[in-house]
Amino acid sequence: MDYFITNELPTAEEFVNLRVDTGLSFRSVEVSSLALLKSVYFVGVRAKEDNKLIGMGRLIGDGIIFIVSDVAVLPELQGNGLGKVIMGKIQAYIETNLDKTACVTLLADVPADNLYKQFGFCESAPASIGMIYQMISKNR
Repeated sequence: MDYFITNELPTAEEFVNLRVDTGLSFRSVEVSSLALLKSVYFVGVRAKEDNKLIGMGRLIGDGIIFIVSDVAVLPELQGNGLGKVIMGKIQAYIETNLDKTACVTLLADVPADNLYKQFGFCESAPASIGMIYQMISKNR
């Protein structure tokens, strides 16, 4: 499949649809619309044929703490290196634009952790552990 890379934010509908299509949790269009505007950096992968959003990833943060988030590729296109393309763009942005004292984190679903390890991310345990507070269960 032919594709192109863009840094233009997708519509909130495209963002929500790709999240759901890739198995990430649902977020409302209203909340997603606001969240996307707070992206520090966005990488989108679109099909040349129809401009469909087929992959994405973003960096959010406040200048000190940053989070790599929403890295997703359509299941039928996984294994073709698109995740590496997305993470390569995010890593290049981090290396070029962030203060060297910035803390960049992510929560990795297994086995996607193997992708992130290729870009220098490592497990923080035992010095620290990732924790999450969710007001609603995924199973509801």
